Amino acid sequence: MAYRYMAYGADGQELRGLLHVDQEEDAEAILWDRGLTIISLRPVARPLEWARLFPTILGPSRRDVIIFTQQLANLIESGVSILAALELLSLEIASRALRSVVREVLEDVQIGQPLSAALERHEHVFPPVYTRMIEVGERTGNLGAVLRQLAGYMEREVSVTQRVRSAMTYPLFVLGLAFVVVAILINFTLPPLLALYDEFQAELPWITRALLAAADAILAHQTGIFLGLISLILGGFLFSRHPWGKRQIDRFLLRIPIMGRLLLHGNVARVSRTLSTLLSAGLTLPDSMTLARRTVTNAILADAWEAVRQETLQGRGISEPLARLRLFPAMLAQVVRIGEETGTLDAQLLMLADYYEEEVDRSLKTLTTFLEPAMIIFVGVIVAFVAISVILPMYSLLGAIR
Repeated sequence: MAYRYMAYGADGQELRGLLHVDQEEDAEAILWDRGLTIISLRPVARPLEWARLFPTILGPSRRDVIIFTQQLANLIESGVSILAALELLSLEIASRALRSVVREVLEDVQIGQPLSAALERHEHVFPPVYTRMIEVGERTGNLGAVLRQLAGYMEREVSVTQRVRSAMTYPLFVLGLAFVVVAILINFTLPPLLALYDEFQAELPWITRALLAAADAILAHQTGIFLGLISLILGGFLFSRHPWGKRQIDRFLLRIPIMGRLLLHGNVARVSRTLSTLLSAGLTLPDSMTLARRTVTNAILADAWEAVRQETLQGRGISEPLARLRLFPAMLAQVVRIGEETGTLDAQLLMLADYYEEEVDRSLKTLTTFLEPAMIIFVGVIVAFVAISVILPMYSLLGAIR
């Protein structure tokens, strides 16, 4: 909740501002602690923030947050106070969405809140892993190094995500291009030929009749087809949002030969890097396990990781429950056991993250190597069918004219 205040300072100067607190009593306590005489204090309705509803589309990009983190680390390591660093960055940040968030963070820090608590209010920009590491940095007095570590961690995450997206771009582009070509041939090339056929009363080839029958059926039932597709998409979305439905989808995805290995290795790499980063920052193993679980995108793997976490709460290590769960690669349990025995768990997890990120790259190359020729053949068959349906009538029409 936000409260707008007007108050007098000890020197009689009028002050105005905005406080982000949960209750009006909290705002009053903050102003009194600062030695201010309150004139007015009223709640302000927070406007609908579309960036919070659609953070992926309208919110700050991950790249913007990485740059902000790097710049904040540079300023703090140079001896600049947190308050001064935030004031400077709030003026220089290029992203409007992130600049607005940083200004709210600055206001919270100005009234005495720690940076981690101020960032925690903006979970759509700064995830729990981010704020907990900031909290550890504040507690240990090593905030600059923690920020730099966070920036490196996020950089690797973005790099992996971009490689996955780039691998999927080409097949989707080819499929879209095929759809456009087929639509042009059916809508602009066939109609003039059909008019000539009607004029000469010539019989259409069977392949052309089949194409026209399919096109006519689609046009005749286009409303039903459109509503059916919308219902299918909406139903699939709702099914995937339900916990049981998401588990069924995620279980199926893990069983797909190449895709399943890609998802498994990607999640293992992400959770290993997150756990390594948190442990090296000074978090306890149970806390690190809890936060690392939030980075697992597959529900089946997340449930398995939660089972491992529950055993760590009882004072056991990670390697033993990991070894019993055949869902994770055997190498994960073996390397973790070495880390536990030698006291280098964070370093071993970092090595695992690097290894499985390389495995993700190899899986992506294998997937694209398979998809590219498969898509070319698929598109080629469709375009060839439509092209033959257009060309054959030309020869038949020439025969009819003669």
